[in-house]
Amino acid sequence: MATFGAKYIVFAPFAEEPKDTLPSYKAAVEVGQLVKADLTVNLTAGELWANNALAEKIEEFASGTLAVEVDDMTHETESALFGSTLKEKELIDSTGDTIPYGGLGYYKTLSRGGKKYYEACFYPKTKAVMGNDTAQSKASSITFTARPLSFTIYEPQTGEWRYREVFDSEEAAVAYIDGKLKTVTGEDVQ
Repeated sequence: MATFGAKYIVFAPFAEEPKDTLPSYKAAVEVGQLVKADLTVNLTAGELWANNALAEKIEEFASGTLAVEVDDMTHETESALFGSTLKEKELIDSTGDTIPYGGLGYYKTLSRGGKKYYEACFYPKTKAVMGNDTAQSKASSITFTARPLSFTIYEPQTGEWRYREVFDSEEAAVAYIDGKLKTVTGEDVQ
């Protein structure tokens, strides 16, 4: 299997997080056009040594980081991701902003035996982390830069921190993600 594409990254803030079930979500927003997504899984580990040898070793999910790059983000999207205040056209970042928890999904293209498949990835509990911002003067050639940001992946109350399913079509992968992020009121992705 080879992967060669990533697309359709969407985020929906929590509506609520009931006990012993997955969260429900408010209206989802498409973060931007996905350039790349890199997952790093952080494990908690413990070892027991006995008779001068390793007798037991446990490694369990602690958290994850999904580093992503998108082509652009609107002020409306940034407000939804980071809890920033949007007043008409002006976006205001404040030390008092509360970054919301939310669900996050995207899909990637796979190649197996010469056929394309689409793996949808869904993370039920994440929180966005604001990335750095850079600007560069125009020179003799144009170099595009993507918009970096990352999401911390948390373990929801169910313990089920990631869902994945492979589909034959992009439309089915999008429908899967939209279904996972369906809101309490049934609103679709904006």
